[in-house]
Amino acid sequence: MAKDDVLKEFITLPGVGMSKAKLLYSGGFKSMDDLEKASMKEITARKGINKKLATDIFEFFHPEGKAKEEKLPPPPPPEEEKDEPAKEKPKKDGRADELVKHGVDLYKKGKWGQALQSLSEAIRMDPVNEQALIVRGDIYQEREKYDRALESFEILIEINPDSDVPWVKYGDTLLALDRESEALACYKKALEINPENEEAAEHLTEHERMRTFIEGLDEKLQGGIPAKHVVLICGRAGSMKSSLAYSILYNLAKHERTKAVYLTLEQSRSSLLRHMKKLGFDPKRVSGLVVNDLDDMVIVDMAVLRKETALEDLAKVNWLDSIIKQIKDYKKTFGCDIVAIDSMSALYSLTNFTNPRTELFIFFEKLRDIGVTVLLITEMFDPVKEIFGTYGVEEFLADSIIHLKTEKSGKGTNLFLGVVKMRETNHDREYYPLIIDKHGFEIVHD
Repeated sequence: MAKDDVLKEFITLPGVGMSKAKLLYSGGFKSMDDLEKASMKEITARKGINKKLATDIFEFFHPEGKAKEEKLPPPPPPEEEKDEPAKEKPKKDGRADELVKHGVDLYKKGKWGQALQSLSEAIRMDPVNEQALIVRGDIYQEREKYDRALESFEILIEINPDSDVPWVKYGDTLLALDRESEALACYKKALEINPENEEAAEHLTEHERMRTFIEGLDEKLQGGIPAKHVVLICGRAGSMKSSLAYSILYNLAKHERTKAVYLTLEQSRSSLLRHMKKLGFDPKRVSGLVVNDLDDMVIVDMAVLRKETALEDLAKVNWLDSIIKQIKDYKKTFGCDIVAIDSMSALYSLTNFTNPRTELFIFFEKLRDIGVTVLLITEMFDPVKEIFGTYGVEEFLADSIIHLKTEKSGKGTNLFLGVVKMRETNHDREYYPLIIDKHGFEIVHD
């Protein structure tokens, strides 16, 4: 994984800003997996990482409390006390506050250059003056000197990592630089500190994306699939639709602690997990990958429900409403953010439609109203035409369409991926060769 991607992940950890993320990286931790495997002693040994921060990082990966089990070496005994007068804390220089006030007044009058001079002098006198750093960062951002703005906000985060304000401002600057995924990580951090931060919540609603973790694809989708989209993952039999959808949920749960639900309406849970394990998506690597566990990712075997429901009762069940209710319950119970339904053809086989177009329109609208990202796995039955939905309306109702198709080449078959449609995203419509290895899915492009 590229360094920038690793740093983006590191700043989602408690108490870790960009500077600490860089220290972790330079200290030999090149991925979240490296940190998860590290002991408390190994994390603390890195330059610039104190015991409290190391404990927070360790307990993020091991919430069961293993940090308490591992004893660090005891601190050295205190030196013999000497009869010296207690040292007083240095008094704050009142001149710095005067300079800040003067700088703010100049800023309001549009005299940015003079304001910066006054604020910089205040910071020289009082390097941890938060107001001076905030206003200086705001001025640099308005003047499009983004690197300097980032420096000011980064210092603020170091001074007071429990304040949500600098995280929002840091995110705003990153957004101005088109570094959207990093900006969203900052807004998430701000909301962790202060769930009432409306600005951070608004930015996340507007810009949040779900990474697909398909190597080479997210960069073509401006960071991933827009959050709360209803997405069709389409293809004919054998095009690895289920595997692709599962891999997205698996990696979100593993790398970003996103809570996800995979609803399988046909294949049994045990069969699905055996297949995914062979592809490298070992459920043991994602904590809580079991039925009814509300940790990170839940596999719900609807096939069992179908088997246990009497045939005469199946026709009485409104399966579209049942799915909606099921997803609402999961969101309410443990706050899931993404759901995959496998597959729409299985759902259709259970549903007695009176007016398919109208009923599907209502179904898609209800999915959106829940406020989660939804992946709908859709079988394409026409051998020639590229019809992305059984009833011909799904492609218009969906926000996004990811199409997997196979093409014969000699004695073999090659797999290709194309993004046919994705609202709110500047993307191409090229089809790229899709491969899978021990590291997961990847599109091949020049």
